[in-house]
Amino acid sequence: MESFDFVFPVLTGICLSAITGFRAFLPPLILGMLLRFFPEAIILKPSFAFLSQDPVLIALGVAALAEFLGDKIPVVDNILDWFELPAKLAFSAILTFALVPGAAHWFYLLVAIVFAESATFTVHTGKAGLRALSTTTTGGIANPVMSLIEDAISFIGTIVSILAPVLATIGIIYLLYRSIKYLGGTKGGNEGKIANATPSFIWFNVSQCLSRWFFRIYNGMKIYNYERVPKNMQFVTVANHASIWDGFIMGGAVRLPLFIMVKKEAFDNPIKGWYLRKVLCFPVDRSKVDATAIKHALKLLGDGYNIGLFPEGTRNRDGKISPFKSGAIKFALRKKLPILPAYIANSHLLTPPGTDLPHPARMSVHFLDVIDTKAELEAGKNEDQVLQMLYDRICDKGSEVMGYDVRDTSVEGSEEETEAVSA
Repeated sequence: MESFDFVFPVLTGICLSAITGFRAFLPPLILGMLLRFFPEAIILKPSFAFLSQDPVLIALGVAALAEFLGDKIPVVDNILDWFELPAKLAFSAILTFALVPGAAHWFYLLVAIVFAESATFTVHTGKAGLRALSTTTTGGIANPVMSLIEDAISFIGTIVSILAPVLATIGIIYLLYRSIKYLGGTKGGNEGKIANATPSFIWFNVSQCLSRWFFRIYNGMKIYNYERVPKNMQFVTVANHASIWDGFIMGGAVRLPLFIMVKKEAFDNPIKGWYLRKVLCFPVDRSKVDATAIKHALKLLGDGYNIGLFPEGTRNRDGKISPFKSGAIKFALRKKLPILPAYIANSHLLTPPGTDLPHPARMSVHFLDVIDTKAELEAGKNEDQVLQMLYDRICDKGSEVMGYDVRDTSVEGSEEETEAVSA
């Protein structure tokens, strides 16, 4: 069989998988109905002819009806989104395997299933995110309308995917493009609906837990003097910055909710921007004094939350510590909050130049004694003196751990990318 003969079955499988991201049971039900009444419309492997049998059609019909009704009820629809994903992924794999011809053409089957599963997951998570946003912003009033639109897309999309897979592929790509533009606006995650994504402590807790165990297993990360982390009072934590993973590292090490200020460019990707907001990050424009970011930080502190800062302002990839930016701890001083200094050892080896993927470098996090800013200010120290004291303490600890002077006074801080993402 020629390679081209696999194109249409593969496209059909991927398109049906994308549609399955909207509804788990409707696509296989329609497929079974077509096999039953219009068998010439589609060619499946003989072993999948069972889809057209009465018991299977009845079971799929009942499941599709239950899904149809349950998806119209606010909150219930959100619960369904959580539990339906495994079923959708399973149906996606089954449909794709049933469509791709040949007894052992593993390459085409593997490509089809990889793309099909990705399509199912992408559409499902996008749909679930929009539904959650609707529940939050409209109290669930708009959910039934959205559900009916999804029903129509699923029904029409399934038919078109089977009869005209190329047209369906173009349509799905266009819908995804328009959805991303709608969510992200013209400038990605800094505009559009996604900019209104609300922080989630559930997302943060799951992320920081996964981060902590990932770095422990993969990098042998050790945490020293954790007892110095304040448990019953608000604080601001400050650390050196050498890797885009430092926020994840600090989130996993502190084990408490930690809002982190991140350069606004990191939010340009709408998916990444949505995720960053979910895990307690917020954007700052480094090209100017960002009054919006400052007000947001002060509001967070006023509401009793902790904030994490990387006062170098950018990553220092050689492992040294650049002088801290003036004004970096203004939030803590204005609120007279204690500052928790921390030194992250070897995170510059985690992401060598040319890659942002984590390498298996041995890392450690060292917490220092908390600085009582109120006492320091009452003792007559100004902001710059407290900032210098903070810099010296972190550098002294870094020099002790690394065995050489980690101070970098040669630059004021480069313009390399800063992506201090939170765990």
